[in-house]
Amino acid sequence: MSLVRALLTSQNPLFNSGKPFASPLQFSIYRTLTTSSSPLLEPDAQTVQTKKLSLLFQEAVGLCEKTEPDIEIESHSSGVKKKLWELEREVRDLRKADSKNDEKHQNVETAETGESKSLYAMFTGVKHRKKVETQRREPEEPRIFKELSLDMKMFVNHLYENGYFRDANFLRGDRLDLSCFDDSYGRDFIKFAAKKFGEDHQEIAKWLSGSDLKKVALFGCPSATRRDVFSAKSLRNYFEIKEDTVCGKCVLKHSCKFVNQSVRKGDHKTLNLAVVMRLITLYALEAVHPELPVPDEIKASVSRLLKEVVKLSQTIS
Repeated sequence: MSLVRALLTSQNPLFNSGKPFASPLQFSIYRTLTTSSSPLLEPDAQTVQTKKLSLLFQEAVGLCEKTEPDIEIESHSSGVKKKLWELEREVRDLRKADSKNDEKHQNVETAETGESKSLYAMFTGVKHRKKVETQRREPEEPRIFKELSLDMKMFVNHLYENGYFRDANFLRGDRLDLSCFDDSYGRDFIKFAAKKFGEDHQEIAKWLSGSDLKKVALFGCPSATRRDVFSAKSLRNYFEIKEDTVCGKCVLKHSCKFVNQSVRKGDHKTLNLAVVMRLITLYALEAVHPELPVPDEIKASVSRLLKEVVKLSQTIS
């Protein structure tokens, strides 16, 4: 018994010969401290390991500078470190790609700016900043149209009686009011109705006066717009009139884009009444270019052609 007490006294520092054993709680704390000595006895190793992992993560996302040799050595010993190393490489690749895109964008902007400046400096020798000046548009004055001629009133009345103004919503009531044609919309509707009339009465084209038609063809074009020019060229092509003989003396050739150009499409052996009606209606309405004076001879031919068209349409139909 004395031998056991001696052993307990030497091995257990909590043992007191004059006192009983410590409480179970104190004994469990002592046992825990004595049995779990490995993590407590090696605090430096655990701290070192934690610092290395956190350092690897910071280096991977670019929060601090990395040390290449340490990472390469440790990447072979841990799967976590390998993943961190791959993450670092991906982050570096993405950063390189972003930096390259930014450089390209800056180079493009610099090149465009430099090109415009260099071109301006090349011609002027002075650096200048472009200024955008906004010009105020003045309101257009309302166009004043002349009163319809007697021949034109007769032709408009004929169109009205044959239903060519049936869809004209500007006409009021069941009677023809010629004052409704004193604006651009009414005049354009007359041109449209005359063209439609020509399409519906193509059979009377061969009965029209050839001499008056040829005079109109030799005179030229009523304006320099594409549609008017090609209508006049089509009529000249029917009479086999060369373009240079008309375009050479035309007063509108400085503003015309179709000088000496011939019309190749369409049937040139048949007189197109829709083309004829468009031309003679423009002359009868005086809807020609302001710089184009129309001689009385042409006005007389147009007047006779309008009367023939009305008379032939009443006779043949």
